[in-house]
Amino acid sequence: MSLRSFASAALFGGAFALPLQAQSSQCLTQPLALRDACQKGTDIFAMLAPQVNGALAGGGPVLGSARAVNGISIGVRVNAVDGALPDLAAIRLSAAGAVRSTIPTSRVPVPAPTLDVALGVFPGFFVGVQRILSLDVLLNVGYIPNADLDEFRVKATNGSLKLGWGARVGLLSDRLIVPAVSVSYFRRSLPTASFSTSLTSPNTSSGGARDSLSLNEFSLRNDAIRLAVSKKLGFLEIGGGVGEDRYRGFSQLRVSVQPVAGVASTGTFVLQQEIKRRAAYGSVALNILRVRIGAEAGTIFGGDSIATFNSFTNGKINEHRLFGSVGLRIHL
Repeated sequence: MSLRSFASAALFGGAFALPLQAQSSQCLTQPLALRDACQKGTDIFAMLAPQVNGALAGGGPVLGSARAVNGISIGVRVNAVDGALPDLAAIRLSAAGAVRSTIPTSRVPVPAPTLDVALGVFPGFFVGVQRILSLDVLLNVGYIPNADLDEFRVKATNGSLKLGWGARVGLLSDRLIVPAVSVSYFRRSLPTASFSTSLTSPNTSSGGARDSLSLNEFSLRNDAIRLAVSKKLGFLEIGGGVGEDRYRGFSQLRVSVQPVAGVASTGTFVLQQEIKRRAAYGSVALNILRVRIGAEAGTIFGGDSIATFNSFTNGKINEHRLFGSVGLRIHL
């Protein structure tokens, strides 16, 4: 499977070296023929899930603004993380136990398109000339289609749409020389899906049989907290923010490995991940009547460490990753 195909699949849907960990206890207890497939699938999941989660979260919950919403604001945006994706076509699975490998990767943007809705439910109240404690309700729709991309297949298992939700409290309003300041919580998810690919078997005597890896019941959830600030200067609005994300991922890894002789060995393994990362970003927006065109740029950094049994040629799992967002919002 090509890197471009894997990036397309993602679309629909501190920088330091970490020590390599011992083999997963789950994989170590498997029959010899399944240990390598189990471990490589586990490590690929550990690498990919945080990148897709980072693209899902992006920066601010309302692109380009920390100001309270007056009425309803609907927007479409695309977030993208500077990702490092493995070349799955180059992977060979051993049927003779786990083999520590360096899996080739390339830097490819990992994008995530989203539909966002913000509803102003309480405008806040005045303390002197300053309005405080406004409340906005936030909604988000994640999307994954069914698609066949080269040798890679994506299939949504419980519908292609997933609703996310959150809320934002305005601590200060944008008045005089004081910028708008807000704090928000947003829970975003992707629809549950399966991702599968077949691999060339290194056992040439197997009659052309193929090995396979698939991530079934693959699901991601991101809980993001943001402290944001913005100031409107005529038609322009500039701002930024900081925050912390909690990434959660789950999947059932299914593998099939063809030995030199005999029938293929198959197995199913449960994969789970829960880590925290931090984010910081800047934003700019152009406001024309009821339309806002916005952009963000920032970085994902720090948080929990993840070590893998196998290594990757291009980028460590916990290195800082740049991200960007562009989008358009309409205020009704």
